[in-house]
Amino acid sequence: MAIKKKTNSPKVAIVKIPLSAFRCISSYPKDKKVVCEINTKDLETINDPKTVDEIINAGRLDYALGKYKAFNSSKKLITELRS
Repeated sequence: MAIKKKTNSPKVAIVKIPLSAFRCISSYPKDKKVVCEINTKDLETINDPKTVDEIINAGRLDYALGKYKAFNSSKKLITELRS
């Protein structure tokens, strides 16, 4: 009877980044390094949130970036949701 050994492989998260999302800021040829900015809007169009944690984190990011609306009444909120 063969005994299977469990391997604890780490979970891997994959994020797709379109080349058009990159903007090179500076490079260091001696160290073979490049510093780039990544446009988050391009990331969002390619990588839709798939878990509750990712959806919550996306909401927190939007809040931190000021991408939210505030309403003083439920009627205004409902009107916005229906539009």
